[in-house]
Amino acid sequence: MSEGGRSTGRKTFALVLLCCASFVAVLDVTIVAIALPSVRGELGFSGGDAQWILTGYALSFGGLLLFMGRAGDLYGRRRLFVGGLAVFGAASLLGGLAWAPWVLVAARLLQGVGGAALVPASLALVATTFAEGEERNRAMGVYGAMAGVGFVFGMVLGGVITQFLGWRWVLFVNVPVALAVLSLAPVAIDESKDDAAPRTLDLAGAATATLGLASLIYAISEAPKNGWASPATLGTAGMGTVLLGVFVAHERRASTPLVALPILYRRAVAVPNLAVVLKSMVGAAQLYVLTLYFQDALDRTPLEAGLLFIPMTAASVVASPVAGRLTTRLGARRTAVWGFAMSGAGLVLVAWLMPQKDALVAILLGMAVAEAGFVSASVPLTVAATDGVGDNERGLASGVLSTATELGNALGFAAVGAVIAAATATGPVGADALLSGLRWGLWSATAFAVLALMLVVVSMGSSSRRQPEI
Repeated sequence: MSEGGRSTGRKTFALVLLCCASFVAVLDVTIVAIALPSVRGELGFSGGDAQWILTGYALSFGGLLLFMGRAGDLYGRRRLFVGGLAVFGAASLLGGLAWAPWVLVAARLLQGVGGAALVPASLALVATTFAEGEERNRAMGVYGAMAGVGFVFGMVLGGVITQFLGWRWVLFVNVPVALAVLSLAPVAIDESKDDAAPRTLDLAGAATATLGLASLIYAISEAPKNGWASPATLGTAGMGTVLLGVFVAHERRASTPLVALPILYRRAVAVPNLAVVLKSMVGAAQLYVLTLYFQDALDRTPLEAGLLFIPMTAASVVASPVAGRLTTRLGARRTAVWGFAMSGAGLVLVAWLMPQKDALVAILLGMAVAEAGFVSASVPLTVAATDGVGDNERGLASGVLSTATELGNALGFAAVGAVIAAATATGPVGADALLSGLRWGLWSATAFAVLALMLVVVSMGSSSRRQPEI
């Protein structure tokens, strides 16, 4: 085999490992949600405490992404990837063995720490392993497919595993994947880091950024339960805002900042990340609405509801590599525009058909169209956001992108929950109340997609090529 063939084969194998690790980290966002009732019953969670199984993961994961992304740039992205995966696998084992509620919550917090390390590191490693242009776009398409499939497939796999093996296996399933990737990563993946930067991590900036982001994510996630104007929501959101303000002020003066703020002012970075926030709001909203629709409106079991997400999963698998090729041919902006247009059209179709009791097949088709559009927008935005920086900032750019995704997810879940609650309270009564609320939830998701499309058309550069630094 030629040297070029061996190089291509090694890159492909590295991509498989990076995708597998990212898949399980994203999978855990949704797979545990399906198992929540079973967990609550067996471990004896009281009241709304079981929500901390989800919130704990979101807080540590979302809060640490910036810090971990920059740490990978300075100390080695492969090193951070391997360390994060080891922590994630160990935490999954601990969670599956949990004998008390506090043990499971602690394991989920630890899982979030591992996920925050491995996700930006894996994305940065994809960007540094593959050359800019067609090769990287194709790799990002595959990576995006696995991340998208992980998010939706969690709904399918969570129901199947909980039904046949028990809730503990939704955590145990991560362990063999982690062990396999850990054993092969040192051989297949090259180390990558910024050799020119001083090995000094801005701990003050890391602390304020982490606590500020975690506070905002907590406030947004808990707002539907606590109330948007409640002291808990306003106090936590205010604290997060103040901490992020302190972070920005500190970064302006720091000699070795965690985040070089000018990177966030670049149009090539700022616009794709703002679009990613809106895109993630679309994805979270549609997933939330459809889960309630299948289980509450159609009275399906968790297993049946999970299986109804298979068309969306298939759409993700098909659309992501196609989106990578389209990004090369059409550019990031045009591909993202087509993606958001498809997403909005699919959501409109589903919302229009919801009241019709015999339209399930057509609704599943609309879901597949919406998911194909969602993924088709995700790939070019990922390429654009990571192409807008130099190789020495790949980890940081990946951390910013992952943070934008997590904030969008939290905002999407909270916003659609508030819309559904308001529509249900003021709309029809009886059996039609929930259906009316769910339709309004989908209309809100459509609005997010339209806003994202407008942002991309008006503000995003026409090429995924790197923009000049300012």
